[in-house]
Amino acid sequence: MIADYADKLNTYEEFKDYADMVQQFIKKQKEENLPEGRYDLENGIFALIQKYTTKPLDGAQMESHKKYCDLQYIVEGTEKIYWASLRNLTVEDDRTPEADIIFYKSGPEQGYTLLEAGMFGFYAPEDGHMPCIAVTEPQPATKIVFKIPVKG
Repeated sequence: MIADYADKLNTYEEFKDYADMVQQFIKKQKEENLPEGRYDLENGIFALIQKYTTKPLDGAQMESHKKYCDLQYIVEGTEKIYWASLRNLTVEDDRTPEADIIFYKSGPEQGYTLLEAGMFGFYAPEDGHMPCIAVTEPQPATKIVFKIPVKG
């Protein structure tokens, strides 16, 4: 799990292959106010623009993915994204391979990152994560989730 400001993507070796593409798409979304939906980029990477209302922690579930890493960029709003190592989680609903998502029973999260506009959180397949959680009260948010294929 990595969290930082998107203008620093190029400083991470992990992101060198696609940092410029991600930053260009973020710029395009800001300039053109792109609507919600899926946008295919290159090298199997796609972006999902999402508009939603953050939700309470109560009842939320950890999730993970096998085929894709998530780079979640906050366009507008603020949210908490909780994190936990998969070794500490118990599978509740495995929807792979039809859908690339696994949900986990409520358990001990290992902390959260407070993300505000301009920041991203990166979650690899071994990172359980619980996005879209309200900081205090539910509020509107806009996010771009970049789905990055797992190498291997």
